[in-house]
Amino acid sequence: MIRKVRVRYFKRFEDQEFDLSDHIVLAGPNNSGMTTLLQAIATWNLALQRWKAKRGAETRSRAKQRTGIPMTRKDFTVLSLREMKLLWTNTGTGLTKDELKDGEHFGPPRVLAISLEGETEGEAWELTFEFRYQSTEQVYVRPATEDYDRVKRASQGLSVVHVPPFSGIGAEETGLDQDYRDLLIGQGKPGDILRNLLLEVHRNSPDTGWRDLCQHIQDIFGYTLLPPQYEGMPFILCEYLPGVPEGRGLGGLARLDIASAGSGFHQVLMLLAFFYAKPSTVLLLDEPDAHQHIILQKQIYDTLRRIAAQRGCQLIIATHSEVVIDNTSPDQILSFFHKPHRLGSDIDREQISEALERLPAVDLLLAERSNGVLYVEGQTDFDLLRAWAEVLSHPLKQWFRDKAFWHSNQGRHPREARGHFFALKAIRPEMRGVLLLDGDNRELPDREVGAEGLPVLRWPRYEAESYLVHPAALVRFVRARTGPLFAGPAEGYLRDQIPPAVYRNPLEPHDFFRGTPVSKTLLPGFFKAADLRVPKEEYYLVAEQMTPDEVPDEVREKLDALVTALGVSA
Repeated sequence: MIRKVRVRYFKRFEDQEFDLSDHIVLAGPNNSGMTTLLQAIATWNLALQRWKAKRGAETRSRAKQRTGIPMTRKDFTVLSLREMKLLWTNTGTGLTKDELKDGEHFGPPRVLAISLEGETEGEAWELTFEFRYQSTEQVYVRPATEDYDRVKRASQGLSVVHVPPFSGIGAEETGLDQDYRDLLIGQGKPGDILRNLLLEVHRNSPDTGWRDLCQHIQDIFGYTLLPPQYEGMPFILCEYLPGVPEGRGLGGLARLDIASAGSGFHQVLMLLAFFYAKPSTVLLLDEPDAHQHIILQKQIYDTLRRIAAQRGCQLIIATHSEVVIDNTSPDQILSFFHKPHRLGSDIDREQISEALERLPAVDLLLAERSNGVLYVEGQTDFDLLRAWAEVLSHPLKQWFRDKAFWHSNQGRHPREARGHFFALKAIRPEMRGVLLLDGDNRELPDREVGAEGLPVLRWPRYEAESYLVHPAALVRFVRARTGPLFAGPAEGYLRDQIPPAVYRNPLEPHDFFRGTPVSKTLLPGFFKAADLRVPKEEYYLVAEQMTPDEVPDEVREKLDALVTALGVSA
């Protein structure tokens, strides 16, 4: 059982500790480090096995104990590397000037270290392996301790198997030796050894392992696995029946090669084959839910946990599946949102699930660089605010240029904003936000639309587009595009449609603005009168050519409020 992992200078982690215990689910977005952690554990295990083979007691090696053993790129079967320095954080294999201690000269090696703490049969152990870069093709590996009994304690009863995401299955497969199998796994091709695994289960455990594996496949898919065949054949033959025959024989069912089945079947078959072919104490599963229908995901997850419990195996699972997360106790989830941390409550788990469901990769990037998120009803509202910030030289204009993070509320009801903001808090608990609504939903009280930490602002007018209604600005916009020929009819249209008091002083808070959806009535009619096609998505062009004195004070007030709500430096 692995309890804790610490890595230094391994790929994306410069110095990071991970708290693991019992079964653990690693939850997070793509490229957040979940696979890297699994690879770190697998790399530590590879170093342990290589060290035992070269320096173990049974080898009777006379080499100095502190002398590292060489490991070539060919030996490194945990993952595929073009050159060995790709193991190091930012490929830096030597200490930088800022990392040197007093008295050290520039250039000492940066020692990559992976430490594991665990427990075997009630006895605790801890062991660190160090990796020193030698060349593009080779590194030197050794334990970081003089107490070599630690190596013995760590290796007793510990067996680690890493299963990368399923990547497809070949049409044919011959018998492969173990080293080549490990190489294919490290290259992310576990499907290329699926038939070898099935053959191994059938040969080594026909009465228990194979029987149980077949029963799982029957229970989940309703298929019947047939015994693999290899003797006297050029390739391993693995077939199944698309059903369960009654009585003896095939029951009229066709014999199909396993390559004929779907990717969900292949994924499940591969996971079960690893379980039964590689009895282990620690099983590292990278996205075992891939290619599986949402209903099947829970069934497979429950099956894996049940088998692991029966076989005394620790599961460490990296996943993006909300189903897996929702069916895991919070204290067994290690979140990779923001920074790796164990969850402490059901609310934390709900946030992770929401984040995986709602947040695309671009939102994750924006959340890292911006302190707050703005929720508006659509793209048009955002573009209008951005244009007015520029016209007014408002402090918020720099936020729009460099750190703008906004999300569409997708209509009048704030449900979308609440859910999205709740998910963002899983990434950055300190994230700020503000919801800006049009005035047409003022009947909803703030207590019904707000969320914790998400204040609500409303436009006094019916909608943001109402603040474009300034006759001089609109006519100037038309004149710049059509000349005086169509500006006259357009101006006449405004005089006919707008009440005289509004026409004379459009900056005042008239009732006309509070009750008129100008984006659907006045503005389309105005542009039609000017013989211009200006869709709503381009209304911000009108805002861009307004002068500061044509922008109502209510717009300035909203921009000021957004500065405060978003935590923008004035």
